[in-house]
Amino acid sequence: MRKYHYLVLFLVGFLLVWPFVLHKLYIEQKKGAEAFMQREAEKLPEEETVSGNKTVSGDDTVSGNGTLSGNDTVSGNSTVSGNEAPEGGEAADGETKQDAEEAPERELSPEEFFKDTLFIGDSRTMGLVEYADLGDAAVFANTGMNVYRLYTMKNAVREQEIYLEDILAKKRYRKIYLMSGINELGYSEAQTIERFEEEVLKLRELQPDAKIILQANLHVTTARSEKEAIFNNEGIDRINENIRQIAEKYGFSYIDVNEVFDDDTGGLRTECTHDQVHVLGKYYQEWADWIRKNGV
Repeated sequence: MRKYHYLVLFLVGFLLVWPFVLHKLYIEQKKGAEAFMQREAEKLPEEETVSGNKTVSGDDTVSGNGTLSGNDTVSGNSTVSGNEAPEGGEAADGETKQDAEEAPERELSPEEFFKDTLFIGDSRTMGLVEYADLGDAAVFANTGMNVYRLYTMKNAVREQEIYLEDILAKKRYRKIYLMSGINELGYSEAQTIERFEEEVLKLRELQPDAKIILQANLHVTTARSEKEAIFNNEGIDRINENIRQIAEKYGFSYIDVNEVFDDDTGGLRTECTHDQVHVLGKYYQEWADWIRKNGV
């Protein structure tokens, strides 16, 4: 009987003490959890917050699977899709995106730019081939050349074919530059434009793969223009405008180098010429360089 008495006393004591033991364990566990959370918080910068498995500095927040608030989206582990570098960052080759966009194209040398090219014209074109670097371009030109004599007049350029048809039959050209019109002043303007159009279309027929570039005729000086009844800048401007319209009509290119040599009156600058009609030899290179820089 005494043996059961002690057992009853033990159970009663255990039931009275056990709640205090459980409360003590709960308090210790809570303190341990709070200490752990404090240590983890101290590892993060003060301005960063964590949501899910993503960390974003500043005021940005991450929701769901890494989608930034606003319009910015990051997929996976913040990897930018494709090969684009972030704006302002470096591209794969070490250049920034902005540098790559602003890098100018390499300027082609005369040999490269004028490869498989043909120049057709009058005495101005003769000066161009004489004084400017045109690489290995072919040239058909003569003093007094005009559209009425294009296929009957002989070539005056050294070491070139004698007639234009021979030059056109010799090879396929990539580009053909044609300047004509000033020597046609004095003829019927309507007749000249009609003939000019016919000859350009014949060029296209004989050289179907060539890019045809029609050049505006150079102005004379204002002093010379004011003295001339026919060979003046007013007449040159009219013929140039008709040539521009032909180019637009058939999809040819049209270029006007007068912007390089004109003064504020719209005439050839006096310092560029000795006869008020042709530019001096040293200025022909500027003409050729202008063509290359404009990529025509």
